[in-house]
Amino acid sequence: MRAAGMNEDAQCEACRNAAISVIVDDDDPADPYRVCEACAARLRHRALRPLEWFNLAAVHGWTRYLLHDDFYDQDGEATQPDTDGYSTDRLLAPTISEARASLPRMVDFCVTRWWLDAPEFVALRTFAPTDPLGEVARRAARGGDRLLGALLTIAANALGPVAAEWVRAQRDRALGGGLLFDWCEAAARCLPAPEGLDLAIEALGRLDTRALAQAKGGLLWFRSACVLDWIETHAPGSNVTEDWGRLAALSDLDLARIRAWIAAGRPLSLVALDALAAFVPRAGQAPVFRRLDPALRGVEDRGDIEDLLHLARANDPSPRVMRIADYVSGHLGQVRIESGL
Repeated sequence: MRAAGMNEDAQCEACRNAAISVIVDDDDPADPYRVCEACAARLRHRALRPLEWFNLAAVHGWTRYLLHDDFYDQDGEATQPDTDGYSTDRLLAPTISEARASLPRMVDFCVTRWWLDAPEFVALRTFAPTDPLGEVARRAARGGDRLLGALLTIAANALGPVAAEWVRAQRDRALGGGLLFDWCEAAARCLPAPEGLDLAIEALGRLDTRALAQAKGGLLWFRSACVLDWIETHAPGSNVTEDWGRLAALSDLDLARIRAWIAAGRPLSLVALDALAAFVPRAGQAPVFRRLDPALRGVEDRGDIEDLLHLARANDPSPRVMRIADYVSGHLGQVRIESGL
């Protein structure tokens, strides 16, 4: 923390009333908070009032240490204040109903949410498409990478093709910032096919094995059988994790491909079994499954799935295969099937 320079006479980023007098760079020297002395003290004691938290999170993102959800709820109220007598003083963060009266405030609201859903997207669509795009582009140019993920989500769900040029320009920044998952959603919905998927696969090709394992999930947004072809050439020969199967399940998977993968043996047989398990709805399943609701295509009779499970057991009687095959067999009637069987 340091005193602000003489030229920094703008309003405090938190209260937006007093003049800036302190620069707090504890959790990111490259993107410090510019606040008044009183707000600096509350910030460092994790005791911001909700409106102050909201204003700072709108500029710097809520994932910063001093603003993190370990210390504040989604409406900005402190949950672990390191001070006596904490009070919100009725300085509450705006609700969505209040924020939607102004485009900048609505974007503020969106980038402070832990996750975005239909109410936020509907509210943004009430503004002309080019207006939110200009606001999103301005925020991206000014803000750090912590805001970029939310801005890409806004582009994907509230802007669509009007944001295509801006989305293209964000790919390398998203890749470098570990935000390829968010970029892929925007690319899938804003760019024409197959451009978005081609750009995503090209970006993945720049990553080492460890980074690729973490970033590949973004391909799920394209819902494309071309992703299954990519899996066939990139699935690791050992230590096949369940996320490969989840990606396959969300990528237009059909029973013919399952059959071919089980016949091929490891690693693709493990991907196939994990994909089948992913089609069974269950508590704790990743939210993206509820949102995209994938279903296995090409099934005329559920008995065909059971036959493939028997084949998998016979070909590879390992504990992992037995466990997954038994799970799917025990929940055969719940497997999401496109035909509705």
